[in-house]
Amino acid sequence: MNDGAPSTTRRGLLATLGVGASALAGCSERLWSQAETPGSEQVSLIIKTVPADDDRIAATIASRLRENYTAAGINATHEPVSEAELYRDILLEGEYDVFVARHPGLDEYDALYGLLHSEFYSERGWQNPFQFSDVTADSQLEAQRAADEDDRPAVLADLIDHLLQTTPYTTVAFPYTVSGVSEPLQLPVPPRRLHQYLDVMSHPENGPRDGPLEVGVFGEQLTDQLNPLMVDRNRIDGLLDLVYDPLARWIDGEYVPWLAETVEWSEQGRTRATVTLREGLEWHDGESLDADDVAFTLDFLEDTSMGAVDDGVPAPRYRGKQTLLDRTDVTGPRTIDCYFTETSRSVARRLLTVPVLPEHIWTERSAVVADRQTRAITHPNEDPVGSGLFAVTEAEAATGFELEPFDAHVFRDSQDRPDLFENFSQFEGITFRISPNPGAMSDLLVDGEIDVTVSELPPEIARSVRNADTVSTVTGTTDAFYMIGYNNRQNDLGNPNFRRICSRLIDREHAVSEFFEGFAQAATTPHELVGFHNRAFDADLEDGDEMPDLSFPGTDGEINTSRVRSLFNEIGYSYDDDMLLE
Repeated sequence: MNDGAPSTTRRGLLATLGVGASALAGCSERLWSQAETPGSEQVSLIIKTVPADDDRIAATIASRLRENYTAAGINATHEPVSEAELYRDILLEGEYDVFVARHPGLDEYDALYGLLHSEFYSERGWQNPFQFSDVTADSQLEAQRAADEDDRPAVLADLIDHLLQTTPYTTVAFPYTVSGVSEPLQLPVPPRRLHQYLDVMSHPENGPRDGPLEVGVFGEQLTDQLNPLMVDRNRIDGLLDLVYDPLARWIDGEYVPWLAETVEWSEQGRTRATVTLREGLEWHDGESLDADDVAFTLDFLEDTSMGAVDDGVPAPRYRGKQTLLDRTDVTGPRTIDCYFTETSRSVARRLLTVPVLPEHIWTERSAVVADRQTRAITHPNEDPVGSGLFAVTEAEAATGFELEPFDAHVFRDSQDRPDLFENFSQFEGITFRISPNPGAMSDLLVDGEIDVTVSELPPEIARSVRNADTVSTVTGTTDAFYMIGYNNRQNDLGNPNFRRICSRLIDREHAVSEFFEGFAQAATTPHELVGFHNRAFDADLEDGDEMPDLSFPGTDGEINTSRVRSLFNEIGYSYDDDMLLE
């Protein structure tokens, strides 16, 4: 059993036994509950999300969810909280019933391991924030890591089918990314990741220019958090990718060697990767980057206290990827062997995408500052030192910050570099201009003071940008998705049958039409409902034969009250004066 304290009610305990036992939970433990507590109370749920000023979509989804829960007889409350408080309540403290949030996205199916495995039941961050514990899910999560290429799709299909039965969370929609762009700048796709910034800065029609690329963002305290290990990651998409380099990057469906010159794989016995770094790698402060930095980073992600705390203090970010590693062996200044746990090469490659950290800086951040916290995961890292293409030179909380080109980067002058560097760079660095809200950011764009917006344009702002002269919008897709998460330790939410009905009480297609104004893709297929779209395995995954009914019980966003009541009645709940009873 994990360190976290699961619910001690019969309902909570039954939910931990997997879908086989939980199928009986709705009726049998409902009879227990009614027999033991004759004065049953109304089911109550608090839905947390950020305020509408921070994320109108999340707030609107939460508001509609509250209306539908209320119509279903649940005493539902929508509680807007600041983004920092929401992250703390969900990812650090587990103090919530239901939340609505924009998840940054899952890079590969193995990302489900960190999100759901009971190994992370009591850990912080996006590691199992639902306190989900299911023996069958654990077994399937482990099996997909070890399965070979031919067998893995079938294992993943079984896992997804099981998650649809148990429903620890559900996906509403995948928003499109929308950026405003000043003409005549050529913008292939909205810049949210490093290679997309490179697309803009390498386009032959965009320069050369005597000056930086001017980028618009909005929000508060955007320069306060530049720590790549923090739970509440920096809110400017792609910023840390510009500053920190990994061994390899996932770009357009393939792994591209980055700091690594070569990666040689051996799958005789346990999977092993021999990584050879490129020559002449440097940190932004001029120190050399070598294989010891790589080994340090991988060890540090596992225990940021460096042995000072029993069982270690893992970094909340990249935790699922870090658990793929067994050990490392530095064999030379530029070479390191990475030995993996029981996993296939296709899954093990995810580890190569974590940012490499300078040992000479982060070693000093191993001090324990609080219970299960070190300086490494609390430090704001206001002067980041990475090895990326750009270095932070100036940051002002109210106005913005500047990234200057890192001239010593191996890709600046090398001929042996990825094709996307052709014509790079047409700009002298990047300047991020901070506005208090999306309207003010779009005003800067229309007035010609910025080239492109990176913070998400809400639909109503996007319309005004498209109607303005000399500016336009460009739309792309993203792995990010809007999620409804359930705290499995809450009494009623500990019942997977109850969670599954709750997950149906949002009309996804109506939400895309009305809330997103069409700028999103509704989650309707099995793999979309667990957070994936546009993935390589999609063509091979087959929907399970026992697919539960996940349709919305209503029309145009409003539930059919009698239909929903019958659904709750079928799993053993009862009503009294329109109130759903515990």
